[in-house]
Amino acid sequence: MLKKRIIPILNFNGSSLIKTKQFKNPRTLGNPIQSAKVFNARNVDELVFIDIYATVEKRKINLDLVKLIIDECFMPITIGGGINTINDIKNVLNIGADKILLNNALIHNQEFVKKAVNYFGGQCISASLDIDRIGNEFFIKNNFKKRIFVSDFFVELKKLNIGEIILNSVQMDGTMNGFDLDLAKLISNKIDCPVVFVGGAGKLEHIEDLYNSGFDGDLGISSLFYFTQFTPNDVKRKMENINLPVRLVH
Repeated sequence: MLKKRIIPILNFNGSSLIKTKQFKNPRTLGNPIQSAKVFNARNVDELVFIDIYATVEKRKINLDLVKLIIDECFMPITIGGGINTINDIKNVLNIGADKILLNNALIHNQEFVKKAVNYFGGQCISASLDIDRIGNEFFIKNNFKKRIFVSDFFVELKKLNIGEIILNSVQMDGTMNGFDLDLAKLISNKIDCPVVFVGGAGKLEHIEDLYNSGFDGDLGISSLFYFTQFTPNDVKRKMENINLPVRLVH
């Protein structure tokens, strides 16, 4: 059985690490290079680093800074933000990234996504999906004012042969009140590629709740590691205690 991955999600505003709450009110967390050093020392399985404003501000991600972060990491690292050409992907991979993360292009430029998958292979291309909940309905949050039902979009996404999906709940982002278990149940039946579920972890019991819901993918975490005393190994011990396979460093 494949071991579950514990993946810190680092969001960046161009100068500092930040953490949002429900995608608003960004709170500064500090230096991304220092955070990468800490997570590397704590033996996380992978790391995701996203410049969440690069596309909106129409700029490229800072490759010099990304290189410094990658140099601190001895685990796989995924980089996202401002990536919209094949050369952008080449530039990020050439400085040592293992995968790249696409968001806006999944909606407005699927031909580019197909080209990227064909050129680099699906294992190199990850999809970042931000899920908005209105009542009992789930939608893809986007900058194009499009009303996109999650279930419909999963059908489109499957055709793109993306290697992995990082899925974030907008409503639970940064709240530390637990995962959206209805969303977890929905995706458990809809997606047949690896999924990293993000948004809501505030205590170890929330992780048990997530896996008890039927979700069987990997775990993305941010606030839990920054605003509580829990470490990646604490999370892994909890998962091991509920009979989930993890790579635990004793």
